[in-house]
Amino acid sequence: MGIFRLASDQPCNQSLLAMRRFYIPILFALLVAWPASAQHGPVNPAEHEIMEVIETMFDGMRALDADMVASTFAEGAVLNSSGSRNGTPIVQSTPMAGFVNAIRQSAGGPAWDERIWNVQIEVQDNLATAWMDYAFFAGDRFSHCGSNTFQLARQADGHWRTIALADTRVMSGCEPDPADLEESLVRVALRHYLRGHATGQASEHQQAFHEVANLHFMRDGALQTVTSAEYIGRASGQPAADEAERRRWIDWVDISGDAAVGKITLDYPGATLTDYMQLLKVDGQWKIVNKIFSVENEE
Repeated sequence: MGIFRLASDQPCNQSLLAMRRFYIPILFALLVAWPASAQHGPVNPAEHEIMEVIETMFDGMRALDADMVASTFAEGAVLNSSGSRNGTPIVQSTPMAGFVNAIRQSAGGPAWDERIWNVQIEVQDNLATAWMDYAFFAGDRFSHCGSNTFQLARQADGHWRTIALADTRVMSGCEPDPADLEESLVRVALRHYLRGHATGQASEHQQAFHEVANLHFMRDGALQTVTSAEYIGRASGQPAADEAERRRWIDWVDISGDAAVGKITLDYPGATLTDYMQLLKVDGQWKIVNKIFSVENEE
């Protein structure tokens, strides 16, 4: 995962070591026949819930929000990092509390930006495992890459939480595919949109939408358009009363150069909403520039 420094035979950037022992990590017509290869997200409710836990942890790391990160772990969770010292394999274990405290102490410093791809989730009853590749950035500075494996368990309150997390790391000769890194960044923009729904906070939507964005939908057979400013202005500032019963996830994203599209599902009591997002990379940041959506009401 790349958060904790592990003594290794491999070289590393000394400026990163200074961060103490921690890394302080138009247009939609074609969508009707979108290729199956683009649909690479989770495929069942449990997988969506597990992906939410994983991405919430990484969102918290980027925001240096220790409480957000802590909310994704079960009590007693342990982080394990695999590496080598003088040619001998070693494993360094750290209690979750130490990880969370490191994030808390790094507030105001560079973001722990861990970008993930090739996520594979397996679920059996109330246990799950997730594997993924990652690249870790301290702010904008690339540090290293490797693989993560999460072990998660459904808790007594019905929520999934991480009970153990392990990582490998490559400190030199690491060349992640730029397309994989861009997909992770597109998902970051879409995650702001999802958190805006979950929290009711306008600031989350402001980070997701470009100021020129519009939202388009059909009502009684007529095309309706709402500006992103109008949409954001309707934010309630608090979660919906039935937020505990609402689920939402990113189905897939597809990228070509500085343009991307994504599909999102909002599964709410009484209705399911499907969003198709268009994004562009503007001034180095992915932003939603258009959204079309449909609503399917339950009988």
